[in-house]
Amino acid sequence: MSESTSFIRIFVGVLLSATAAGVFTSCPIELSPPSVVVRYGDSVSVNCSTSESLFDGIGWEASQGGKSLESVTHMAWTVEKLTEWTISPSCYINPFPESSFQQCLKNPKVVLYTFPENISLSSSSGPLMEMSEGEKHNFTCDIQNIAPVINLTVKWYKGDEMVYEDTFKDPSKEPVNQSSIFSFIPTRQDNRVTFRCEAHLDLRPEGPQLNASSQEYNITVFFGPEVQCAAVLEGETLERRCSVMGYPIPTVTWSKNGTSIEPTEPLSRENAGMYFAVAEGAESTTTEHWIVVWYKPELKCPSNYTALEDAPHNLSCTVEGFPKPEVMWFKDEDEVALPESLTRSDTGQYVISASNNLSSINVTVEINVVYPPSQIVELEDSEVDVGSDVWLKCSSTGNPRPNYLWDYYQTANVVEENEDGVSRLHIHNATVYNKGSYTCHAWNDRGNVSKTATVTVKGAGQECPIEITPERMVVQYQDREQRATCNATSTDHPHAKEIYWQVLHGDKIDSSSWSVDTYKDWDPKPVCTAIFNVRGMCQKHLNFTLYKTPDNVSVSTVDNLSSVVDDKEFQLQCDITNVAPAGNLVVQWYRGNTTLPKGSLRVSGCLPENNTNCDIKTVRSPLNVSSTISFTLNRNDKSAEFRCEAILDLGAEGPKPRPNMMSSPLNITVYYKPSINTTKLPKRIPVFRGYPEELVCEAEGHPPPEIEWLYSEDKVPHKSGDTLIVYEAGRYTCNATNEVDSTYHAVEVILKGKPVSSSCEIEFSPPKVVVRFGDPFSLNCISTSNQIDSMGWEAIYGTGTGLQDGVSSVALKIDSVKDWKMEPQCFVNLENGVQCSETLNFTVYKMPDFISQPSQMDPMVEGEKYRLQCDIVDVAPIRHLFVVWHIGNTIIYKDSFNDDTTFPVNTSSVLNLTAQRGYNGAQVWCEANMLFSPPVQSLPKIQSKPQKLIVLYSPTFTKPENETFELSARNKIMLNCTATGNPMPVYSWGFAHPIQQTKKNDSQLILTPSIRLPGTYNCTASNTQGSSTKYFTVIEAPRNRTTFAALVGGFVFLGAVLFIGGLLFVKPDGTFSFSKLPTLLSETHFSCLKSVSCTKADSNPVPCRVAKLVQVGICFSLSPLNRRLSAQDNMGITFFRWILTLCMIYSVSGEGCSLVLKPSRVVVGFGEPVSVSCEATRPVRVLGWESVISAAHTQQDLSVQWKVDSLIDWIEEPICYGVFFTAPRQCEEKLNLVLYKTPDSVSIRPVNHSGPMVEGKEYQLLCEVQNIAPVQYLTLRWYKGQTEVYNHSFTELTSSSPVQVSSILMVTPTKAENGAQYRCVAELELGPEGPQPPPTVTSEPLNASVYFPPTFLDPVPAVLDLTVGAEMTLNCTATGNPMPVYSWQSSNPIPERMGDEAALTSSSLLPGTYTCTASNTLEKKSKQFIIKAKTKGV
Repeated sequence: MSESTSFIRIFVGVLLSATAAGVFTSCPIELSPPSVVVRYGDSVSVNCSTSESLFDGIGWEASQGGKSLESVTHMAWTVEKLTEWTISPSCYINPFPESSFQQCLKNPKVVLYTFPENISLSSSSGPLMEMSEGEKHNFTCDIQNIAPVINLTVKWYKGDEMVYEDTFKDPSKEPVNQSSIFSFIPTRQDNRVTFRCEAHLDLRPEGPQLNASSQEYNITVFFGPEVQCAAVLEGETLERRCSVMGYPIPTVTWSKNGTSIEPTEPLSRENAGMYFAVAEGAESTTTEHWIVVWYKPELKCPSNYTALEDAPHNLSCTVEGFPKPEVMWFKDEDEVALPESLTRSDTGQYVISASNNLSSINVTVEINVVYPPSQIVELEDSEVDVGSDVWLKCSSTGNPRPNYLWDYYQTANVVEENEDGVSRLHIHNATVYNKGSYTCHAWNDRGNVSKTATVTVKGAGQECPIEITPERMVVQYQDREQRATCNATSTDHPHAKEIYWQVLHGDKIDSSSWSVDTYKDWDPKPVCTAIFNVRGMCQKHLNFTLYKTPDNVSVSTVDNLSSVVDDKEFQLQCDITNVAPAGNLVVQWYRGNTTLPKGSLRVSGCLPENNTNCDIKTVRSPLNVSSTISFTLNRNDKSAEFRCEAILDLGAEGPKPRPNMMSSPLNITVYYKPSINTTKLPKRIPVFRGYPEELVCEAEGHPPPEIEWLYSEDKVPHKSGDTLIVYEAGRYTCNATNEVDSTYHAVEVILKGKPVSSSCEIEFSPPKVVVRFGDPFSLNCISTSNQIDSMGWEAIYGTGTGLQDGVSSVALKIDSVKDWKMEPQCFVNLENGVQCSETLNFTVYKMPDFISQPSQMDPMVEGEKYRLQCDIVDVAPIRHLFVVWHIGNTIIYKDSFNDDTTFPVNTSSVLNLTAQRGYNGAQVWCEANMLFSPPVQSLPKIQSKPQKLIVLYSPTFTKPENETFELSARNKIMLNCTATGNPMPVYSWGFAHPIQQTKKNDSQLILTPSIRLPGTYNCTASNTQGSSTKYFTVIEAPRNRTTFAALVGGFVFLGAVLFIGGLLFVKPDGTFSFSKLPTLLSETHFSCLKSVSCTKADSNPVPCRVAKLVQVGICFSLSPLNRRLSAQDNMGITFFRWILTLCMIYSVSGEGCSLVLKPSRVVVGFGEPVSVSCEATRPVRVLGWESVISAAHTQQDLSVQWKVDSLIDWIEEPICYGVFFTAPRQCEEKLNLVLYKTPDSVSIRPVNHSGPMVEGKEYQLLCEVQNIAPVQYLTLRWYKGQTEVYNHSFTELTSSSPVQVSSILMVTPTKAENGAQYRCVAELELGPEGPQPPPTVTSEPLNASVYFPPTFLDPVPAVLDLTVGAEMTLNCTATGNPMPVYSWQSSNPIPERMGDEAALTSSSLLPGTYTCTASNTLEKKSKQFIIKAKTKGV
């Protein structure tokens, strides 16, 4: 067939198939493969086949390798060397007219490809690949002659990390030269990094995946130079503490005050100051560095210091060091603060410690406080019989130690003794001459005191027989002369040898009369002395008083105030001048006409240091005295009048009326602090635009207060006295002040009405900037004023803007922050010529380089205080640093810093820790965070290495300190003395008696009881921190004599059997007749087995079981009685021995113990019934239960039941025991019993927090479970909503009785968790024998209220076209908690009713910028709407 004919047939077939679409079936040919991938120039083959039998033929239509129509069922398209890029072969089939299909064709997918062996990489910086930090560079990867390019992927690698992937959409099938460009801004960390590109041609699945890689190139990044310095330790160098960064490696020269400095020279404290560093590298820079030199503390104090008590001291120590050392005083290892005035208790040795971050130094000072003698004690009046002895003791304390001097009538039988600061008088064989007064004087350099005691000698005769007239003499100062006479009584007058007077200092007046000098005899102590025959000498004292009325009486306040403060206590003092004797003075106080309580009385100006006798009772001469009372007045008193009256009470012999003098009145004025009248000044006042408002501040107080208004500097209200006329919104504070105090009241003024803006109204977006040192940032300065002429930025770095005309916003962009304290200012020039500006709130930070491990220390001692320190290196700014201390997973302390330094510094966090035993083995570590507002996302937390704590503590017993045990016949007793302590305790035991088989196993003593075992045992656990002793009391159980009775009964029975056998069966020839012996033996055996039985009434089943075993042995021992008992029959004796041996063998042989408990494990709720069966699998004599509550037993039955109607005993441990016929004779099985109780309550609450939580902060939730048992089966499950977030088990606890436990969940809430419910579920998982499902108790849910700042539904600024007259809505809706409040700002009027709504809808909006601010208690956020004018029809 010719090619033209073939083409016509194909054309006709296609036409017919198009007209008959839908009538015939699909094309009945198949291609294998349906698609091929071929390298350019390679061969290709595709087979075309059909399963039809009725067709004309098939053929291939192709620009290469085409084949004509042939009547075959398959035909291959083959090309030896495929070179046509756009080839698209078609296999077609022609039908017969009667075929069920029409002419059709199929095209195999042919992909022809080529791929280069090499690819090349080039850079815009040239072949050396040198570039500067922060500058943009382009890399180009060239791939030559590649097809198809749509399958090409270029991957860029920095080192081994893929940083960019480039793909291509060019559909061209022919080869092209393709390039991929990668733009890159290098940093210093990229220096010497390698770059390469890889070309990947992915032809899968039919074809290969081809790869090619360029050569790797190292780039060189030039940066710096930069010089950074840290604090310098004295002796260190600038070279060590100042780092120089840059490439090429810079050289640095240093200077200070114009003088070159060698950086390798050590620095001293005098070298601190400003240094200049000139660094030469990629460029030349000059930087200033303030260098501080740290050095250790230096402390100088006097070694000894003597001070006067209650007097200011001048003890001081000089301390130097940097950082400034902290000085602490210690006495007896306790920190103290030295008072301004020292007392005697302050005497002692002090250790003064000065410490800073580098070191600490201690100095010892010995302080000696001197003070005068105290009042004499222990000297009392004494009474003694004639001829007896008496002691008088005089003691006083003082520093220096007091000396003593006695004043008395000295006789030979009185001996004075001084020992250990005490003076004694010993009167031997008292006589009449020893009676009288004994005065002891105690004195040292600081003062003296004295006290008099009277000694009465009983049996020494009658009173001295003389009479003094008058008996008491009261004379006024400077009065006329008066006399006193002394005469012997009438009966003794003839016997008087001599009568004379003696006055003070022993002056003798040879006369029977004595006259007083009313000008100076204040305390003459006149004594009349009489000498009698036989009786000897005796004396009588004249009771004499010379008095003087005061020169003056005045009243004043202690501080000489004419006024006092409301409700504050003050003191009034009444001064009485030159009055005698002061001991008879009474001071009466008056307020107005009201009598007040009497006050204290003392000598004016009397101080212990002036050696003056300050005792009013003993000084008889004129004194200046004062009386003080305390009083409180309030504002209702306003003023008060006080008076005092001095009265001399001289007794019955004194003048009548009593001498007195009244002071002049003292008027006291009451001052009180101001109180502002808030009824006339509410907290919130609206002000309408254009209509000023008067704010009137009235305040009451005494003295009358001064009124001052406080407000922001940008406000310009009009002030007139206490009145303020305001024009604009803001916060205005009224402050009222007088001499007493001050108070304030704040008023918030809200502006109403439409604004007419003429001010700057500058806002920043964002309002605050927090940026890492070296990072870029950008922001906008926006002004909503409608009178803007131009705007611009003033900034240290960045492109700035210069002055831009007619704009309402201007952007500031800084590629890399290089200064620690930046203060960019945005300025606005208004049309009226006024310029204003705002400074951006800008914070530059740097995360710490390192945080040190908490300081190493020796093992701690429980209860002692310790100081731990973590050092944080190179952090800025320090006021945003937050250090958290952890012990284990528990936060124990949080530390913050108030330093305003902006550049990087080194600092330390100190933890003062009191050691607890629970800390032993725990790890302490600290964590440094940086906290900013607004928060910086993804800031790392820098953690220190942990430090393990070792705490030493004294032993504590794990069980009660005293325990009592009862002896048991079947069990050993274990005395458990286990104690916890560090170091590990060692144990020593004290025994009550010698014991059998003692096993000493450190903390446990295992005792096998003997008859002497009861008594008290003690165990002492000790370590280096102390010791503790525990006592065990072992008592005898009530005695059970069943065993003893069984043994005695057995032997008596044996004797009786032998006796009866002899009577019944012995023949005259000495032999037995055994005709009736079997019957006898059977009866005897039966009765023997029944002789002992264990009943329920037995208090202790163990002795009963022993008796049973003895009974069995005895009964079987009687079985060989059927022998001949003739004394001559040795064979009978041998037979008897064999029988006994067989019985013994029988008694020790048998089966294993077989007791089965059904069920073997029981789980019972508290107070519920329980029943367990114990079954024996072999014959048993006695089967029973040992139980505190419900013991039971049976004889020979194979099962016994333990049953309790209501189980409430937490320590119940039922044991089933059996006594068997065969060995083992006795065994037991303990029941696995679990008594459980669900908790009384499960509650959940926050720890150390109340109220809402804040998004992103960490909180603790506490779940508490009350009265649950057994706790080791408890699992606490935490849920948030329906999701389990944590579970806590208590398998390490072993208590079987109810306990209280808790669990803590750490949460860091997000906004999505607002309203989430937390709950905890207590679940008792008691195993398969327990209730199913396991019992649970759930807490009440805790609703989490999470506060988070406002977030706009669409935060992107909106640009809207305005059609005049059409209604428009500006939607500012934001989510937040608390619910955001909204405010709108614009240079255009805003409808007042919509000023605080989220959506602003109006048809009267004008073109311009509208700023919406959504705010809550956490933050403010703004969004802009820009409205552009658009006319209708456009």
